[in-house]
This record gives sequence, structure tokens and C-alpha cells, in this order.
Amino acid sequence: MYLRKDTAIKIIKEISMILDYDINIMDEKGAILASTDPARVGMFHEGAFLIIHNHLKELAVYEDGQYQGCRKGINLPIFLKDKIIGVIGITGEVSEVIKYGKVLKKMTEILAMDLFSYHKKSQQEQARLFFINEWLGREPFEFLSAFHDELRGYGFSEKDSYAVALVTPPLVLDNAEDLEEPHCLYAQNNDMGIVIYCTKQTDQIAGFIKRAAQNAGVSSFLCAIGGIQSDYTGVKRSYEQAQKLLQLNSGCQGLFCYEDCVAELIFHDVSLEYKEILIRQLLSNFSETEKQEFADFMDIYVRCNGSVTRIAERLFVHKNTVQYKINKILKKTGKDPRVLEDAIILTMVAGWTRHS
Repeated sequence: MYLRKDTAIKIIKEISMILDYDINIMDEKGAILASTDPARVGMFHEGAFLIIHNHLKELAVYEDGQYQGCRKGINLPIFLKDKIIGVIGITGEVSEVIKYGKVLKKMTEILAMDLFSYHKKSQQEQARLFFINEWLGREPFEFLSAFHDELRGYGFSEKDSYAVALVTPPLVLDNAEDLEEPHCLYAQNNDMGIVIYCTKQTDQIAGFIKRAAQNAGVSSFLCAIGGIQSDYTGVKRSYEQAQKLLQLNSGCQGLFCYEDCVAELIFHDVSLEYKEILIRQLLSNFSETEKQEFADFMDIYVRCNGSVTRIAERLFVHKNTVQYKINKILKKTGKDPRVLEDAIILTMVAGWTRHS
């Protein structure tokens, strides 16, 4: 366990705002890692070397040059988990700076522990993200024995059922470790949070996402949950399902489950060529604004089951206005929303237009 240079620099920055003295932090070999005097960085500090190798509680230097690379001041060991990881020194008259010694030492050790914990957590998160990406990216025949060992190391079994959830923004998972959820593995990248959940019910993973969002202080988010898979080899499939669902609901908020959105996904998976042909056939006479109005109207039309009264209430318009909109669609597309066969086609085209 060693003191990192970036950790030493951060500690120097924090402490230099409190004490108006030159401060140095030395590593386990006695080299100056960080200093308020940049010219001293990299120099050998004999005082620090003696503290580390002789396990001294402190070393006072009364004259510049008394030890190689040392100036007068007080030097103290930095402990982390009962091990000396470095030395901190304050430059100045010993009689003046010694009173700050114990306080400075304790403050440095607290900062070192915080930064060490942060780096350790970051390393664990990177390892977890690497493992998740490997799991999501491999076909069943590509899994090696090392993967199975790591899978069991995370407390999972090859025979468990799994589902994958994708959530944006990724900061929904910022404090998820506080929940101590035993059945899931999660990570974040720049675009989204990824959750692999061991479960047979999507309600469990939805509940976890909601609790995580609340714990992170996030009120608005989009989450797509892939289908439940019978064993670990289906995780890639659940991930791809969640990806499609996330794309389908881009710009929306809320939780969406793959198995509840199959019809919408069928419409979404129609080839681009077919979509473009049908949109061109039906909406060639529509302006861009009219296309959006058409898509919004058809969405409400379906949700209200074609009821003119309910549509009028939703749109806050007169029923005659709704009839006018329906007749306008018939006139411009040749398809009548009141005819079931036509309504299906119009609804598909509206959905493609809304998500194009």
C-alpha cells in the first residue's frame, strides 16, 4: 500500500489553504512527492527516509542541510491501516511548527484514507464495468472458465434467471451501493447505467431502480428493462432488448418493460425501407408540422379508443374539431381512422413519424 502522487498533491492543496507554511509529502522511499515549493518535488529527503526505515514517531530538523535534502522543520509519519505510507513535513522553526504537528498528521491521515477509499472504489467500479461488458458482449460458447469463476465470485450462478435494465441518466446509480442490493450487478458509463439483476420478476428490478433513483435524488429518468432470461447465457439477449426499448422511448420518462411493449417493438422493428415507403405514400402531402400533429393526434386517438368525446376532452376542444381532424386525415391519406384496418396502418405510421 503506497501513497499515490495524485493523492499527495490533493492533500497538499487542501492543507495549504489552512496553514501558511511550506509543506512537503514524501513517499515510502523518501522522495518528495508533492510540495508547496514545486522546485523540491522529486528530491531525496533523508529525514523522511529515516522515519520510514527506523519507524520514528517524528524527526525535527533544526538547521537547513542537517540531513540531505532537508530544511529545518518537523517531519511526521503518515499511517494508513497501521502502515507507514509516507511522511509529511512542515518547513519552519521547530519551536513554531511543532504545535501543528499532531493536528497536521491526523488531518493528512484522514484525507489519505478518504482518497484511498475513493481510488479503491473507482478500481472496483472499473473492474465491475469490465466484467459486465464482457458478459453482455459474449456469445454462450465464448465464456471461459475464468468468467465462470468471476461470476460465482459476484455471488451468481449459471442457472439463475436474469434480466438487464438500462437507465438514463446514469447518475441514477450514483449511490446504489447504499441499498446493499444482493441480487444485482451494476455499473455506469458516460451514457447510461447498466443493471444485471438475478430475478424471475421484472417488478424486482423496477423496484430497485426506483429506490436507487430516490436515493440519488433523481426524480426524472428513463429505464428500459429487457425480458427475463432462463440462465446467464441470455443476458446478452436481454441487454439487446433493453437497448431497443430505450431507443423506442428516447425522450420519454418512466419505466418500460420489454414484455409489456412487444407490439410497439414490432412496429419499431419494421425495416427502414418499408417505413419510408409507407410514410411517403401516406404523408407526402403533410408539412413537417402537420406530420407531428398527425402523430400526436393518432397517439391520443388510440389511447381514447377512438371515442370522439374522450379525445375532445383530452385535447380541450369541441367534438366538431375532432371530427374535422379525422376527416382531414382521411382526405390527405386516403385512410380512415374509424376503420380498424386503416387505423392500424395510421397508428404504425404515426409511431414511426414520432420516433424518426
